[in-house]
Amino acid sequence: MRISENQLRETLSREVQVSDQVNERLRDTYEILEKRQEDSGKKKYYGRNLRAAAAAAAIICCGVPSIVYASVKTGFFEGMFGNSTKKSTEVIHREIDDGKDGKVTVDIPSKEFVPVDEAKAEAMIGQWVTDEPIVREIGEHTLTIESFAYDKNGAWMYFTLGREGGVTALQGDMDTNLTKGAYFTDDAEFYFNLNCGEEIFGCDNIYIDMEKSTDELLYCSDYILWSEGVEEGDTPKLSIERYPCTRGELYAMSDEERAAADIQTETIELSDKGQIPVQSIDLGENGFLEYSPVSVSVDMSKGMGLSDEEAQDPYYMKHLEIRYKDGSSYVVSNQEGCIENNGYVMGAGVWYKAAFNRLVDTDEIAEILVNDVRFPAE
Repeated sequence: MRISENQLRETLSREVQVSDQVNERLRDTYEILEKRQEDSGKKKYYGRNLRAAAAAAAIICCGVPSIVYASVKTGFFEGMFGNSTKKSTEVIHREIDDGKDGKVTVDIPSKEFVPVDEAKAEAMIGQWVTDEPIVREIGEHTLTIESFAYDKNGAWMYFTLGREGGVTALQGDMDTNLTKGAYFTDDAEFYFNLNCGEEIFGCDNIYIDMEKSTDELLYCSDYILWSEGVEEGDTPKLSIERYPCTRGELYAMSDEERAAADIQTETIELSDKGQIPVQSIDLGENGFLEYSPVSVSVDMSKGMGLSDEEAQDPYYMKHLEIRYKDGSSYVVSNQEGCIENNGYVMGAGVWYKAAFNRLVDTDEIAEILVNDVRFPAE
């Protein structure tokens, strides 16, 4: 669509009303663009005239809607799969108490984050990413689900949690980012989890963006894996429990007192976009796995030479690697090299599941290597 010079002037001269939410998202986009320029060593100024930006977006929206959608999802793509605010780390060796008045050395695996191409991300999974925020006031905290997407194996949720005077419900720092993820504190007066009905629940790892977050507003990337495979029609839900006291006080109660406590539960449907499609490679008794641009799930009972008991133990995943047609590869996990390039991993029955920390172009996969078993994608 073409517009005349007069139309352009008229549009730019309008008094454009920009909501606080749009303002915040535009600022986030500018910050990411400027951060990329700093990292590349190239200086370029991105102006912050938000009214002009909104007017420009209105023009763009007339002809290229996907560009506007990509900007709305910038936080999601960057937070879940990018490296603008996440730092890659080498293997970390630490000594911790062994509980017997001694010390034991533990190794925290290395983790690598890579850039994300937002246009490519939009083309690959954009249609399944929500772009309307869900906001809930929970006591003194404000929870905002900015974007959400899911597939058969897991889900990816980008959210903020804010409180005037400082967030007290969720605790996280660089250490939790490297280990088990952020957690709800004893001072929290609420708790939330994800599920797909009574049978399927989500286990997660919450990564807090330490560069963007402040004491009063946390930016969080939540990597979730389902306890069972999600089928078509299963709708992911967020269940929020609101307590009449703090979590610490609640769990200090007797079972009878806790059962009588006035706990209110709200259930929120998170998406009507449907699932990101998964593909499978079936080698019969020699192996089976499912994968998508954001996850992989391997049946460890087939082709791995493991007993039924061993197949249920994630320890027996020694090496997981995606090899591309151009000769490059993405090492998702390598036990010997102490590498974990993922958002979260979980064993569920005989299934080993991994949520990727970067987007995978499934059209470019040549093969997936699991331990010594090769799964050709062609």
